[in-house]
Amino acid sequence: MILHLVLLRFKPGTTAERIAALAAGLLDMKGSIPEILDIRWGANLGPSTAEYPYVLAVAFDDLDALERYLVHPVHRRVVAEHLEAIREAKLAVDIEA
Repeated sequence: MILHLVLLRFKPGTTAERIAALAAGLLDMKGSIPEILDIRWGANLGPSTAEYPYVLAVAFDDLDALERYLVHPVHRRVVAEHLEAIREAKLAVDIEA
């Protein structure tokens, strides 16, 4: 299994409503993208919370499934509609779980 972790920081002034809309859009992808085994969203609880306050974790069977997810139209739409305008920084990593 592959765990795709995305750490995010938003632009100053980003409202809680925009973050909530992003979270809803991300979590709703599970029903639309069959490659997603599990998806989680939440506040970073670790010491790096100031640098990356939010975390997305998505589980896939393998790297091929992750690649299909990254180019899936639903994923691209959520990123374009909810993330691109508010993202200040992103760090994405993939590990075998």
